Amino acid sequence: MRILPESGIANEMICQTQVELLEQQRQEYKLIGSMRKVPGHTLFSFNVKTGEIKPVKLVREASIGLDGKPVFKEKITVEKDCYYEQALNLKNFIKRLKRRGLIERVKE
Repeated sequence: MRILPESGIANEMICQTQVELLEQQRQEYKLIGSMRKVPGHTLFSFNVKTGEIKPVKLVREASIGLDGKPVFKEKITVEKDCYYEQALNLKNFIKRLKRRGLIERVKE
């Protein structure tokens, strides 16, 4: 029993709609980069669209290594349209943003 006709405008529109839905559902995630933690520095994020600056909260994950000792990894949740960098304090982070040309000046 066939529900769809073999050819015609209706069949083409249904196929086109299905392809559009699949394209919307499919999202690719790529590794952009990773950083080594510098002792004494804080990781800050700068939202390019809103201009918001805030320190990033790290999530610490523990696992057991081959030698039986715990191994810790720290990860962050990456937000859209954000720039991340480590700095000693907020003042130095703002200097780095100015050097990169991301901001003109920040209102505090």
